[in-house]
Amino acid sequence: MKKILLIIFMSVSIGANAQFWTTKATTFTTANRTLSSISIVDGSNIWATGTDGAVGSTVKQITRSVDGGNTWVSSNIALGTGTTTLGITSITAVSPTTAWVSANPTGTPKGGIWKTVNSGVNWTKQATALFNTTASFANFVYFWDANNGIAQGDPESSYYEIYTTTDGGTTWVRVPSANIPAPAPVADEFGYNNNYAVSGNTIWFATSKGRIFKSSDKGLNWTVSQSPSTDIGSATTGGSYTFSDTSKGLMSLANGNLYNTLDGGATWNIVASAGYFSGDIKYIPNSSEVVSAGSAPAGSSYSLNDGVTWTNIDGTPHGLLAFKNFIGFSAGLNTSATVGGVDKYTGTVLANQSFSNTKNISATPNPTNGNLKLLSSLNGINEVMIFDLQGKQVYVEKFSELNEINLDLSILQTGAYLLKTTTINGIVETLKIMKN
Repeated sequence: MKKILLIIFMSVSIGANAQFWTTKATTFTTANRTLSSISIVDGSNIWATGTDGAVGSTVKQITRSVDGGNTWVSSNIALGTGTTTLGITSITAVSPTTAWVSANPTGTPKGGIWKTVNSGVNWTKQATALFNTTASFANFVYFWDANNGIAQGDPESSYYEIYTTTDGGTTWVRVPSANIPAPAPVADEFGYNNNYAVSGNTIWFATSKGRIFKSSDKGLNWTVSQSPSTDIGSATTGGSYTFSDTSKGLMSLANGNLYNTLDGGATWNIVASAGYFSGDIKYIPNSSEVVSAGSAPAGSSYSLNDGVTWTNIDGTPHGLLAFKNFIGFSAGLNTSATVGGVDKYTGTVLANQSFSNTKNISATPNPTNGNLKLLSSLNGINEVMIFDLQGKQVYVEKFSELNEINLDLSILQTGAYLLKTTTINGIVETLKIMKN
């Protein structure tokens, strides 16, 4: 099919740089499974779809974590009678129980959007997201919260088939053609599976003509501009793009060029940079910190200054990247149900710029002899993790969404540590503490 945009791994990843990535098992029983879509709900709950990383074909399988990506449980996606030839293109989740997938045809059946409210045990097709003609092709579905979502597909009836919902998908309404720039040309341009970026209410998707479509109101109205790519899915001129906020973004192309934008993708300028990997690129939201990864050439790297300079992490193959705040994952490749499949970000380097600017959490006394009180103005802390300066985790404890926490750190040796808190909404704060 013309639409699949997947990374095919050249070798097997069974380990990762312990100071940045830690390899976890996705529990897919078939070897060579990687991830084609990752949805981070919060600091605990992550959903992902599986795909065959050796040949690039999609499979109807998901894997889920409820402990921040440390352990995963995989299962099949049962879309119903007559859907065996459908391929999963994306997943989006808003809770441990509720998620949506988009599916497109690889044969006769029509695709569409399916929803689960019981952690993937059952999936129900959302009838009003039609995608019901021979031209229909659902590229992705995304939800900002339990009610507001968007489903994007290829041009159908001479304009892009885009639906929005404000009631969790019970009712989907197609965006009028007057609100969307026309395909260019009508018979030629199309989008790609799971190919989009989001910052706040703004969402972007790229096309086979290298154009970037942008909506600032959750998909109701759209503009379009030309990116440096002539086809975002091309093996030679294609690539990956990411946005830190609604203005600042980066695009990494397969030809080795890196571009930035400061106006939401309307214009792009080349960045004189080296040391990044062109497979995928992701900003840490609302920061100057960005991670790149690839499988051919294999490796990953990070930048703390919007891609101007890069620090190499490893030479291990990496696939799709996903970050929400400082919670992050890289798609790997499993060798069995118990070995490999996903790399979890467990380092501390990406939080360094935020230490002195943290305003939502305080720790007293600091330095501490052992008893440390945390006060948070956020929506309740549900996890505290502490790392030494070499990136090794030395303490972890979970809580029930508290705003005031008393920690007993008497077991820690004298020295400096990095303390990271995560709220139920996935908001991460990191600060440096001293133990006397």
